[in-house]
Amino acid sequence: MGMAGEAESFLSRSKAWLVDRRIWLAFAWTFALGTAIHHVEHGRTWLANQPDTPEPLRRPNPGGHGYTQIDFGGQWVMARMVVTGHGKELYHRQRQWEVVRQSYPVSDETPVQREETFLPRYQRKYARTDDDVGHDADRMMSWFMGKDPEDWKAIGAATATPLAVELTGNPFAITARTQASAIHVTDTVAQEVNKPAIGGPLYPPIQALLYAPLGFFKPQDAYYLFQCLAIGFALLAGRGITVLSGSRVCWPIATTAVLLYPGCRVSIDLSQNPTLSLCIVLWGWILVTRRREWLGGMVWGLFAFKPVWGMAFFLVPLLMGRWRVCVAMVSTGAALAVATLPFVGINTWFEWLQVGKEAADVYNRSENWIFLSRDLQGIPRRFLVDFKLPDAQRDTPLAQAIAWSLWGIIFASTVLLYRLRADRSKTVGLGAAFLFLGAWLTCYRFMYYDVLLSLVGIACLAAEPERLFRSQVFHLGWKGHSLAVRMLRCLNSFPLMIILGLFVLDNLITRLAVQVTIGMPAWGEVATAPNGATSLSTPRIQTDTSISYPWDTVLVFLLWAWCGCRLLRGDERAPNP
Repeated sequence: MGMAGEAESFLSRSKAWLVDRRIWLAFAWTFALGTAIHHVEHGRTWLANQPDTPEPLRRPNPGGHGYTQIDFGGQWVMARMVVTGHGKELYHRQRQWEVVRQSYPVSDETPVQREETFLPRYQRKYARTDDDVGHDADRMMSWFMGKDPEDWKAIGAATATPLAVELTGNPFAITARTQASAIHVTDTVAQEVNKPAIGGPLYPPIQALLYAPLGFFKPQDAYYLFQCLAIGFALLAGRGITVLSGSRVCWPIATTAVLLYPGCRVSIDLSQNPTLSLCIVLWGWILVTRRREWLGGMVWGLFAFKPVWGMAFFLVPLLMGRWRVCVAMVSTGAALAVATLPFVGINTWFEWLQVGKEAADVYNRSENWIFLSRDLQGIPRRFLVDFKLPDAQRDTPLAQAIAWSLWGIIFASTVLLYRLRADRSKTVGLGAAFLFLGAWLTCYRFMYYDVLLSLVGIACLAAEPERLFRSQVFHLGWKGHSLAVRMLRCLNSFPLMIILGLFVLDNLITRLAVQVTIGMPAWGEVATAPNGATSLSTPRIQTDTSISYPWDTVLVFLLWAWCGCRLLRGDERAPNP
């Protein structure tokens, strides 16, 4: 065989290799598993000691200490209280203090935390910011809802006073201080201190019971374990997208999509549970599509551990008229609540409602919560709430009215458009995607990592790729310009561009944290300084691409709006193009 024949044979083998489906699947799995390993490794080293970390800021354990954050720590503390027999005191801050201090010892902290936490700023030698000081247990309890009894201060002072060193040599001073302390510690004060102070994490008792196995581990080990479980749920969710899309999206590609979608990476860093929630949504709905509505409703009933999502997605079977799903969902949630009673008692549930009510009030005023949220009601509050004011004065009737109006418009539009224009017999496709996205948008409260749950709407669209990838041709040139300009074309699929935008946003733009400031000198006012100098005060609007702004919610809204416009045109009942 000559050189020409060998070259032709090589090209033939290369072509066969390139079109071999197994090769592409192997490449796709390699990329998916590599992404999963990257996420786990990033999560394990998040907030860990770095090579350039000064010695006073190093922890004895070199691993990541994301477990000290409220996102995982709050869930673990509840699980720990159940396994240590304190389930009936789940929302008692006195007991929480005991569990948290035992689980987050000072010996695991940095030298700066141990030595400079209670020093005034001017006496600190190594602490660079306020984040470097503060004991882990104190921080954790400060993030929980509720307040400790005010009389704790009186008890603490009364206990410490007799122990003070007497510098004057007066033998009667200690006796006098002891008697003075006893006067303040009355029976009434003792009763108030012993009365349970209600507070704690926002999760219901069902969550504490489901997470109880993690309570047998130390918080850091449980943190690492759940990160691995979260990756497993991501793989399972990827399989669910493949099944829901009718195998139009292969498993490794679907898994990669889950891992790279907004909310997944940060949820693994924080050891939060959106991948678990996504699995519940996907696999519960898969059962519904296969006419196993009772079983699908039971799977969705697991959302009793995150009630806001249970109430949000309850809208889907309700508007579709799938009553068996609704009944099974409610019954399963109620059965799970009853199953907790031997461990936590019924009074704990009323205490949880009290915690939830406080959290709803705090949410409307907390700058941190508002800027990290992704729900509709948090969007206008970013601009309408004056965070310089005291907490009690921040939330205004105007902010409440606009927040609820925005939510009401999306909710009403979802209900009306779906009921009037969608094909309710279809469990996937345009109408189902519109309904799932609308349910996600109208969830009462959720954080930035829960954006991952909007992926179920995209999975429904992927079951009809003809609509998803349908492009329109836009002529960018016009008569009188050069031939090159007139021939320029732009192929554009609006939903595909939005979906790609979500991936680019989370994996590139958010990390760049691009800042944009717009000034309006025409609306400026002359400001006079105390020294008499004058200057033009120009109103400015500043925004950026960090996690503090809900650009992902905006993109999901645009995708929801596109689905709604297509429904309004009658595309759901028209044959696929």
